[in-house]
Amino acid sequence: MYSKGVKGIFKYFGIVIPVLILFSCKSSKISSIQELNSNCNQQNLYNYTVKDFPEPFYNLNLDTALLVRFSEGGLKIANSIGIIDLLSEYVEAEKKYNSTPSIENKINILDLDRKLSNAIQRASLEISAVASEIDCEEERADQISYYLKKREDDRETKLTVAAISVGAIATITSGILFATDENKNMEYVIEVGGSIAEAVLGFMIFTSKPKVEFYHPRNHLEEIWNGKETSLLFPAHVWYYFNYYNPKKPEEPSLRVQILKGWKAIYEWEKNENKHKQNMISLFFGKGGLYTSESLKARARMLDQLQANITLMKQDLTKLATYLEKK
Repeated sequence: MYSKGVKGIFKYFGIVIPVLILFSCKSSKISSIQELNSNCNQQNLYNYTVKDFPEPFYNLNLDTALLVRFSEGGLKIANSIGIIDLLSEYVEAEKKYNSTPSIENKINILDLDRKLSNAIQRASLEISAVASEIDCEEERADQISYYLKKREDDRETKLTVAAISVGAIATITSGILFATDENKNMEYVIEVGGSIAEAVLGFMIFTSKPKVEFYHPRNHLEEIWNGKETSLLFPAHVWYYFNYYNPKKPEEPSLRVQILKGWKAIYEWEKNENKHKQNMISLFFGKGGLYTSESLKARARMLDQLQANITLMKQDLTKLATYLEKK
Protein backbone atom coordinates (compact mmCIF):
# COMPACT_ATOMS: atom_id res chain seq x y z
CA MET A 1 0.00 0.00 0.00
CA TYR A 2 2.76 2.41 0.93
CA SER A 3 4.71 1.39 -2.16
CA LYS A 4 1.80 2.30 -4.41
CA GLY A 5 1.33 5.59 -2.59
CA VAL A 6 4.99 6.45 -3.00
CA LYS A 7 4.88 5.57 -6.68
CA GLY A 8 1.81 7.75 -7.08
CA ILE A 9 3.53 10.67 -5.40
CA PHE A 10 6.62 10.19 -7.56
CA LYS A 11 4.42 10.15 -10.64
CA TYR A 12 2.70 13.33 -9.50
CA PHE A 13 6.02 14.88 -8.54
CA GLY A 14 7.50 14.04 -11.93
CA ILE A 15 4.63 15.44 -13.97
CA VAL A 16 3.12 18.33 -12.04
CA ILE A 17 6.34 20.11 -11.03
CA PRO A 18 7.76 20.39 -14.57
CA VAL A 19 4.35 21.66 -15.70
CA LEU A 20 4.33 24.26 -12.94
CA ILE A 21 7.85 25.38 -13.81
CA LEU A 22 7.18 25.51 -17.53
CA PHE A 23 3.94 27.38 -16.97
CA SER A 24 5.64 29.83 -14.66
CA CYS A 25 8.72 30.24 -16.82
CA LYS A 26 7.10 30.86 -20.18
CA SER A 27 8.66 33.56 -22.32
CA SER A 28 8.65 36.92 -20.59
CA LYS A 29 8.61 38.78 -23.89
CA ILE A 30 5.14 40.12 -24.59
CA SER A 31 4.23 40.45 -28.25
CA SER A 32 2.99 43.99 -28.47
CA ILE A 33 0.19 45.12 -30.76
CA GLN A 34 -0.93 48.68 -30.17
CA GLU A 35 2.08 49.28 -27.92
CA LEU A 36 4.38 49.42 -30.93
CA ASN A 37 2.83 52.50 -32.49
CA SER A 38 2.31 56.03 -31.26
CA ASN A 39 -0.28 58.54 -32.35
CA CYS A 40 1.33 61.29 -30.28
CA ASN A 41 2.69 63.26 -33.23
CA GLN A 42 1.90 64.37 -36.75
CA GLN A 43 5.48 63.84 -37.93
CA ASN A 44 6.34 67.53 -37.62
CA LEU A 45 10.01 68.20 -38.33
CA TYR A 46 11.78 71.51 -37.89
CA ASN A 47 14.33 72.52 -40.49
CA TYR A 48 16.64 75.38 -39.55
CA THR A 49 20.32 76.14 -39.22
CA VAL A 50 22.48 77.75 -36.55
CA LYS A 51 22.22 81.00 -38.50
CA ASP A 52 18.51 81.09 -37.65
CA PHE A 53 19.30 81.41 -33.94
CA PRO A 54 19.27 84.90 -32.43
CA GLU A 55 22.44 86.64 -31.30
CA PRO A 56 23.50 85.32 -27.87
CA PHE A 57 21.98 87.44 -25.14
CA TYR A 58 25.33 88.18 -23.51
CA ASN A 59 26.52 89.80 -26.78
CA LEU A 60 23.60 92.22 -27.02
CA ASN A 61 24.11 95.93 -26.38
CA LEU A 62 20.68 96.62 -24.94
CA ASP A 63 19.09 100.04 -24.69
CA THR A 64 18.77 101.32 -21.11
CA ALA A 65 15.05 101.83 -21.70
CA LEU A 66 14.64 98.09 -22.29
CA LEU A 67 16.57 97.21 -19.15
CA VAL A 68 14.38 99.56 -17.12
CA ARG A 69 11.10 98.34 -18.62
CA PHE A 70 11.72 94.57 -18.72
CA SER A 71 13.37 92.03 -16.43
CA GLU A 72 16.45 90.11 -17.54
CA GLY A 73 14.39 86.92 -17.78
CA GLY A 74 11.81 88.69 -19.94
CA LEU A 75 14.52 90.02 -22.26
CA LYS A 76 16.15 86.60 -22.53
CA ILE A 77 12.92 84.94 -23.60
CA ALA A 78 12.24 87.84 -25.97
CA ASN A 79 15.64 87.27 -27.52
CA SER A 80 14.93 83.54 -27.78
CA ILE A 81 11.86 84.15 -29.93
CA GLY A 82 13.56 86.94 -31.89
CA ILE A 83 11.60 90.03 -30.85
CA ILE A 84 14.27 92.16 -29.16
CA ASP A 85 14.32 94.60 -32.07
CA LEU A 86 10.53 94.83 -31.98
CA LEU A 87 10.67 95.57 -28.25
CA SER A 88 13.15 98.38 -28.89
CA GLU A 89 10.89 99.82 -31.56
CA TYR A 90 7.91 99.53 -29.23
CA VAL A 91 9.64 101.40 -26.38
CA GLU A 92 10.81 104.10 -28.77
CA ALA A 93 7.30 104.42 -30.22
CA GLU A 94 5.92 104.93 -26.72
CA LYS A 95 8.45 107.68 -26.04
CA LYS A 96 7.55 109.35 -29.30
CA TYR A 97 3.84 109.17 -28.56
CA ASN A 98 4.29 110.54 -25.05
CA SER A 99 6.13 113.54 -26.44
CA THR A 100 3.85 113.89 -29.50
CA PRO A 101 0.49 112.18 -28.89
CA SER A 102 -0.69 112.07 -32.49
CA ILE A 103 -2.98 109.52 -34.14
CA GLU A 104 -0.13 108.41 -36.39
CA ASN A 105 2.12 107.66 -33.41
CA LYS A 106 -0.72 105.86 -31.64
CA ILE A 107 -1.37 103.67 -34.69
CA ASN A 108 2.34 102.84 -34.81
CA ILE A 109 2.23 101.66 -31.18
CA LEU A 110 -0.85 99.54 -31.84
CA ASP A 111 0.77 97.98 -34.90
CA LEU A 112 3.92 97.09 -32.96
CA ASP A 113 1.80 95.77 -30.11
CA ARG A 114 -0.04 93.50 -32.56
CA LYS A 115 3.23 92.18 -34.01
CA LEU A 116 4.63 91.49 -30.56
CA SER A 117 1.44 89.73 -29.44
CA ASN A 118 1.39 87.59 -32.58
CA ALA A 119 5.03 86.61 -32.11
CA ILE A 120 4.45 85.66 -28.46
CA GLN A 121 1.30 83.72 -29.32
CA ARG A 122 3.01 81.86 -32.18
CA ALA A 123 5.94 80.91 -29.94
CA SER A 124 3.52 79.82 -27.20
CA LEU A 125 1.62 77.59 -29.63
CA GLU A 126 4.83 75.95 -30.83
CA ILE A 127 5.90 75.33 -27.24
CA SER A 128 2.46 73.85 -26.47
CA ALA A 129 2.71 71.54 -29.49
CA VAL A 130 6.08 70.16 -28.36
CA ALA A 131 4.96 69.88 -24.73
CA SER A 132 1.78 68.07 -25.79
CA GLU A 133 3.68 65.49 -27.82
CA ILE A 134 6.08 64.86 -24.93
CA ASP A 135 3.15 64.60 -22.51
CA CYS A 136 1.46 62.09 -24.81
CA GLU A 137 4.64 59.99 -25.00
CA GLU A 138 4.92 60.13 -21.22
CA GLU A 139 1.36 58.85 -20.83
CA ARG A 140 2.00 56.10 -23.38
CA ALA A 141 5.07 54.89 -21.48
CA ASP A 142 3.27 55.19 -18.14
CA GLN A 143 0.22 53.23 -19.25
CA ILE A 144 2.24 50.36 -20.71
CA SER A 145 4.41 50.37 -17.58
CA TYR A 146 1.23 49.89 -15.52
CA TYR A 147 0.14 47.06 -17.84
CA LEU A 148 3.53 45.35 -17.53
CA LYS A 149 3.53 45.78 -13.75
CA LYS A 150 0.24 43.90 -13.54
CA ARG A 151 1.71 41.10 -15.67
CA GLU A 152 4.80 41.11 -13.47
CA ASP A 153 2.76 40.84 -10.28
CA ASP A 154 0.70 38.00 -11.77
CA ARG A 155 3.88 36.20 -12.83
CA GLU A 156 5.40 36.57 -9.36
CA THR A 157 2.24 35.12 -7.82
CA LYS A 158 2.40 32.06 -10.08
CA LEU A 159 6.09 31.54 -9.39
CA THR A 160 5.46 31.83 -5.65
CA VAL A 161 2.65 29.25 -5.84
CA ALA A 162 4.92 26.97 -7.87
CA ALA A 163 7.72 27.31 -5.31
CA ILE A 164 5.35 26.54 -2.42
CA SER A 165 3.94 23.54 -4.30
CA VAL A 166 7.41 22.17 -5.03
CA GLY A 167 8.42 22.54 -1.39
CA ALA A 168 5.23 20.93 -0.12
CA ILE A 169 5.40 17.95 -2.50
CA ALA A 170 9.09 17.40 -1.75
CA THR A 171 8.41 17.49 2.00
CA ILE A 172 5.47 15.07 1.78
CA THR A 173 7.38 12.67 -0.46
CA SER A 174 10.48 12.60 1.71
CA GLY A 175 8.26 12.19 4.80
CA ILE A 176 6.54 9.13 3.33
CA LEU A 177 9.87 7.63 2.34
CA PHE A 178 11.13 8.17 5.89
CA ALA A 179 7.98 6.64 7.41
CA THR A 180 8.07 3.54 5.18
CA ASP A 181 11.80 3.12 5.63
CA GLU A 182 12.08 2.76 1.83
CA ASN A 183 15.19 3.94 0.05
CA LYS A 184 16.64 6.43 2.52
CA ASN A 185 18.99 7.80 -0.13
CA MET A 186 16.04 8.75 -2.32
CA GLU A 187 14.61 10.72 0.60
CA TYR A 188 17.66 12.97 0.59
CA VAL A 189 17.60 13.24 -3.19
CA ILE A 190 13.99 14.42 -3.04
CA GLU A 191 14.80 16.98 -0.35
CA VAL A 192 17.78 18.35 -2.27
CA GLY A 193 15.87 18.38 -5.55
CA GLY A 194 12.95 20.19 -3.95
CA SER A 195 15.27 22.77 -2.39
CA ILE A 196 17.00 23.38 -5.72
CA ALA A 197 13.66 23.78 -7.49
CA GLU A 198 12.48 26.23 -4.81
CA ALA A 199 15.71 28.19 -5.14
CA VAL A 200 15.36 28.34 -8.94
CA LEU A 201 11.78 29.55 -8.73
CA GLY A 202 12.70 32.07 -6.04
CA PHE A 203 15.52 33.36 -8.20
CA MET A 204 13.14 33.70 -11.15
CA ILE A 205 10.77 35.82 -9.07
CA PHE A 206 13.45 38.50 -8.85
CA THR A 207 15.09 38.11 -12.26
CA SER A 208 12.42 37.08 -14.75
CA LYS A 209 10.64 40.32 -15.64
CA PRO A 210 8.13 40.54 -18.50
CA LYS A 211 9.19 42.85 -21.32
CA VAL A 212 7.46 44.55 -24.20
CA GLU A 213 8.69 45.96 -27.49
CA PHE A 214 8.33 49.71 -27.14
CA TYR A 215 9.55 51.98 -29.93
CA HIS A 216 10.00 55.74 -30.15
CA PRO A 217 11.46 56.76 -33.54
CA ARG A 218 10.80 60.41 -32.58
CA ASN A 219 12.83 60.52 -29.40
CA HIS A 220 13.01 63.88 -27.62
CA LEU A 221 15.23 62.35 -24.94
CA GLU A 222 17.74 61.45 -27.66
CA GLU A 223 17.87 65.07 -28.82
CA ILE A 224 18.67 66.24 -25.30
CA TRP A 225 21.27 63.50 -24.78
CA ASN A 226 23.16 64.09 -28.04
CA GLY A 227 22.90 67.88 -27.94
CA LYS A 228 23.43 68.59 -31.64
CA GLU A 229 23.61 72.16 -32.93
CA THR A 230 20.05 71.99 -34.26
CA SER A 231 17.07 69.76 -33.60
CA LEU A 232 14.42 68.19 -35.81
CA LEU A 233 11.96 67.80 -32.92
CA PHE A 234 12.32 71.15 -31.11
CA PRO A 235 11.58 74.55 -32.71
CA ALA A 236 14.55 76.88 -33.11
CA HIS A 237 13.60 79.17 -30.23
CA VAL A 238 13.02 76.22 -27.86
CA TRP A 239 16.33 74.60 -28.82
CA TYR A 240 18.15 77.94 -28.40
CA TYR A 241 16.49 78.34 -24.98
CA PHE A 242 17.62 74.85 -23.87
CA ASN A 243 21.20 75.33 -25.03
CA TYR A 244 21.85 78.96 -24.09
CA TYR A 245 24.63 79.69 -21.61
CA ASN A 246 27.02 82.52 -20.96
CA PRO A 247 30.67 81.37 -21.34
CA LYS A 248 31.62 84.13 -18.92
CA LYS A 249 29.55 82.34 -16.28
CA PRO A 250 30.66 78.70 -16.41
CA GLU A 251 28.96 78.08 -13.06
CA GLU A 252 25.63 78.54 -14.86
CA PRO A 253 25.41 75.72 -17.45
CA SER A 254 22.69 75.52 -20.08
CA LEU A 255 19.31 74.07 -19.21
CA ARG A 256 20.07 71.02 -21.37
CA VAL A 257 23.28 70.32 -19.45
CA GLN A 258 21.45 70.70 -16.14
CA ILE A 259 18.83 68.15 -17.24
CA LEU A 260 21.53 65.73 -18.38
CA LYS A 261 23.39 66.13 -15.09
CA GLY A 262 20.24 65.20 -13.21
CA TRP A 263 19.61 62.11 -15.35
CA LYS A 264 23.19 60.89 -14.94
CA ALA A 265 23.07 61.40 -11.19
CA ILE A 266 19.73 59.61 -10.72
CA TYR A 267 20.32 56.71 -13.09
CA GLU A 268 24.13 56.62 -12.78
CA TRP A 269 24.66 56.86 -16.53
CA GLU A 270 28.11 57.81 -17.70
CA LYS A 271 29.81 57.35 -21.07
CA ASN A 272 32.42 54.90 -19.72
CA GLU A 273 30.16 52.77 -17.54
CA ASN A 274 29.58 49.02 -17.77
CA LYS A 275 27.87 47.18 -20.62
CA HIS A 276 24.46 47.02 -18.91
CA LYS A 277 24.33 50.77 -18.47
CA GLN A 278 25.50 51.28 -22.03
CA ASN A 279 22.66 49.05 -23.20
CA MET A 280 20.21 51.11 -21.15
CA ILE A 281 21.54 54.31 -22.69
CA SER A 282 21.07 52.83 -26.17
CA LEU A 283 17.53 51.82 -25.22
CA PHE A 284 16.43 55.15 -23.74
CA PHE A 285 18.19 57.40 -26.25
CA GLY A 286 17.79 55.26 -29.35
CA LYS A 287 14.78 54.09 -31.32
CA GLY A 288 13.47 51.73 -28.65
CA GLY A 289 13.47 48.01 -27.91
CA LEU A 290 12.56 45.68 -25.06
CA TYR A 291 11.42 47.56 -21.95
CA THR A 292 10.47 46.34 -18.49
CA SER A 293 7.83 48.08 -16.39
CA GLU A 294 10.60 49.70 -14.34
CA SER A 295 12.49 51.07 -17.35
CA LEU A 296 9.25 52.38 -18.89
CA LYS A 297 8.45 54.13 -15.62
CA ALA A 298 11.90 55.73 -15.63
CA ARG A 299 11.37 56.90 -19.22
CA ALA A 300 8.01 58.42 -18.26
CA ARG A 301 9.66 60.35 -15.40
CA MET A 302 12.34 61.72 -17.73
CA LEU A 303 9.72 62.85 -20.25
CA ASP A 304 7.75 64.49 -17.45
CA GLN A 305 10.82 66.45 -16.35
CA LEU A 306 11.49 67.55 -19.91
CA GLN A 307 7.91 68.67 -20.37
CA ALA A 308 8.04 70.64 -17.11
CA ASN A 309 11.10 72.57 -18.28
CA ILE A 310 9.44 73.40 -21.59
CA THR A 311 6.34 74.58 -19.76
CA LEU A 312 8.52 76.94 -17.71
CA MET A 313 9.36 78.64 -21.00
CA LYS A 314 5.66 79.45 -21.41
CA GLN A 315 5.67 81.02 -17.97
CA ASP A 316 8.49 83.32 -19.09
CA LEU A 317 6.44 84.25 -22.16
CA THR A 318 3.47 85.06 -19.94
CA LYS A 319 5.64 87.33 -17.80
CA LEU A 320 6.89 89.10 -20.95
CA ALA A 321 3.32 89.65 -22.12
CA THR A 322 2.49 91.06 -18.68
CA TYR A 323 5.38 93.53 -18.88
CA LEU A 324 4.15 94.68 -22.28
CA GLU A 325 0.76 95.52 -20.78
CA LYS A 326 2.34 97.83 -18.20
CA LYS A 327 2.40 101.45 -19.24
